[in-house]
Amino acid sequence: MLALTLTHGQLALQTDYPIPVPGPDEALLKVRLAGICGTDLALTAGYKGGFQGILGHEYVAEVVAAPGHEQWVGRRVVGEINTTCGYCHACRRGLLTHCQNRRVLGIINWDGAFARYLVSPLALLHPVPPSLPDDMAVFTEPLAAAFAALRDAPADAGERIIIFGDGRLGQLIAQVFQSEGYQPLLVGHHPAKLALAAQRGISTALQAPAGQPFDIAVDVTGNASALQAIFSILRPRGTLILKTTSAHPTTLDMSAVVVNEWRLIGSRCGPFEQALQAMASGRIDPRPLISARYPLEQALQAFEQARERTSLKILLEP
Repeated sequence: MLALTLTHGQLALQTDYPIPVPGPDEALLKVRLAGICGTDLALTAGYKGGFQGILGHEYVAEVVAAPGHEQWVGRRVVGEINTTCGYCHACRRGLLTHCQNRRVLGIINWDGAFARYLVSPLALLHPVPPSLPDDMAVFTEPLAAAFAALRDAPADAGERIIIFGDGRLGQLIAQVFQSEGYQPLLVGHHPAKLALAAQRGISTALQAPAGQPFDIAVDVTGNASALQAIFSILRPRGTLILKTTSAHPTTLDMSAVVVNEWRLIGSRCGPFEQALQAMASGRIDPRPLISARYPLEQALQAFEQARERTSLKILLEP
């Protein structure tokens, strides 16, 4: 089959990659659409120590085989990206996305979605509502991650929210907080991207306003200058939520965290059902974030466009 692989930091299209074979309680999925995200770009730069295999973890697909579970065949699905062993310390505590033996789709020891086919455990699959088109359903995984920022904010955190980063995930996080009745401020460096958020009624700015302390700051940049800006406007005992996976480390002045008694929260994967419901109900429509669509045969060109600072979501069509 055709697949986009990463080997020693180099992307390549392979035409004869073996079609995966589903095991017990697994399904063979035919990929309909897949999205390139910041983590995919970070993996090409060495994040996670150099993943080897097929990239891609944002997808919508059709089940074409599920031995012993034929009722799944023909369904459109999206899939969660972390496998679980069921017996490690994290699994026993219910921290399933932190399984100590997990594989992560297109990231750790599990071939991903930038291919004609992939295999997934049935337990990780979610049926797509019939009314939800593919070009919305493909956003389920990143939108779930955006809902995780809302989930991970403490109940007593407050309502003044600022989000740093006007890219793919920052835009979705702003939409999530807006959909829940908040009035977030989205800060970025790209007027065209900020204008897209402003069209949804989201407040935007090219820099953080001085003298206006915020209760919650969400960083989607991983950039030291953004973190310094956050440190200057986050109120004492405020909450900082970090959403970036980056190949490049950032230095933090931890003394400021201690002196201001800030709550520092890492946030990763989120609730798929909540994301699907938000799109199916029309509360969130991520399609304006699509910058381009490419056939899988042009995946290398797609990655080049995804790296451009003006791009938002780039989709691949296997």
